Amino acid sequence: MPKTLIVYHSRTGYTRRVAQALARRLAADLEEIHIVQPLDGVPGYVMCAVEAIAGLAPALRPARRNPAAYDLIVIGTPVWFWSLSSPVRSWLEANPLRGKQFAFFCTMGSAGSSCVFATMQQLAGDNPVATLALTDAEVGALAEAKLDSFVRALRTGRKRSGAVGTGEARAAA
Repeated sequence: MPKTLIVYHSRTGYTRRVAQALARRLAADLEEIHIVQPLDGVPGYVMCAVEAIAGLAPALRPARRNPAAYDLIVIGTPVWFWSLSSPVRSWLEANPLRGKQFAFFCTMGSAGSSCVFATMQQLAGDNPVATLALTDAEVGALAEAKLDSFVRALRTGRKRSGAVGTGEARAAA
């Protein structure tokens, strides 16, 4: 398995739980994305919505790990209002992935993964090795079969061609 970094943002803990499960399976390092000025409660929820819908990229705290030192980077995000979370947008804008092996995962209430993966692919400038979308209910049950399928796709290590799909764990064709 290549040297792997899992980078993620989690506001409520769902995305963190998936990132931790993947890190155990892949013996990967974890890097949580933190914004400089987080807001809690209702103001934080409203700011998340505004930033995600408007495609804003907030300032981030410095990272502990350098993604250039890794062979595979797995990027995880919650879906905010059918959009990419603003902290992950900031991270993708600051860390070019062209020429790297990478994959995406997201957590969501019920929908939005296709839009989020398309945005992530556009920011990354290339196709991911695999994608994984889990609803909050699936995270609660820790969808073992989907996680295992995603990990198998990562171990295959070939980039997918074409647009990002609907959000099921997808291996390279």
